Amino acid sequence: MERTILLIIILFSVVSCKTDNNKNVEDIESNNSLKQNPISTFEESLLDVRTVNEKFTDQYQVEKFGIKKQGDSLIGFVFKLDDNTTSGTVEAYSLGIRVFDKTLEEPLAMSFNPFLEEIEGHKYVIVKRVITETKYFDSISTYIYKRKDWKGSGRLGGFKINDIFFEDKKQ
Repeated sequence: MERTILLIIILFSVVSCKTDNNKNVEDIESNNSLKQNPISTFEESLLDVRTVNEKFTDQYQVEKFGIKKQGDSLIGFVFKLDDNTTSGTVEAYSLGIRVFDKTLEEPLAMSFNPFLEEIEGHKYVIVKRVITETKYFDSISTYIYKRKDWKGSGRLGGFKINDIFFEDKKQ
């Protein structure tokens, strides 16, 4: 009987130690992840920030997307890029955005010649447009095409982002 009780105590001790060790490993991994990908002050200022992990090309990859609202109607579409993206890559392409929303009679079509911006050690493309028609997008479709040969290149790469709300959180 004593052996059985002793065996049960030892078994519970071993199981408890393993659970604690696994928890500590998970905590360390989470802390390392936060250190590697801290949220910047700039990103905290954006509306509806989200991780997208999409790419236009292998050299032109988008990690996050958010909205920067300035005033009542100037909307900045903010694309956080992979750290390896170069100015030459961004400036070789134009960026097209089509906005879809059920309140609009037809989609809004926009085209930009973006440039690379570095903010708080991270690389971004920020393109701006005055939008007064809506405060929400059902989705946006983004795509790139060659800046110097737009007729010949057509759409080269793109992706879609759904459900974008850009009303200030305070309102």
